[in-house]
Amino acid sequence: MSTNWIEQNRELFRALKLEQYVTFIVIALIVIGAALNILIALTMMVMEKTRDIAVLMSFGVTPEQVRRIFLLQGLLISVIGTVIGLFLGYIAAWAGAHYHFIHLSVDVYNLDTLPFAPKAIDGVIVSAVSIGVSLLATLYPSSSAASILPAEALRYE
Repeated sequence: MSTNWIEQNRELFRALKLEQYVTFIVIALIVIGAALNILIALTMMVMEKTRDIAVLMSFGVTPEQVRRIFLLQGLLISVIGTVIGLFLGYIAAWAGAHYHFIHLSVDVYNLDTLPFAPKAIDGVIVSAVSIGVSLLATLYPSSSAASILPAEALRYE
């Protein structure tokens, strides 16, 4: 009975599938950490700028406009972070593929170095998820900024 190359390299394919799962978990944790940083930064900004927001609202700025300001600020932070991360990630992947930094045991993997193959679709997916999660993180601070009552915020100033 003959075996094909998939059956001969079953352990390699298991290791690669496990690597995909671990990579997904690590990227998810990084995105969640970044989203929490955006959430905390915007929440602190709302707390620090409560008086300024109240003054703007007393001049006629609507709660929707205040909400939009903080949503756009969160979007700007997430887009800049995502672009920088993609750029650095693709540079690191190119360097790993070109200079073969990570060496593997030939006995286990039948490869001497870790192959890098960055794909544009992976970048698009990671970017979309990253920006989406970051925008979700901006919903709470933007709605709390929009719900500030000008008279209450300016009363004790």
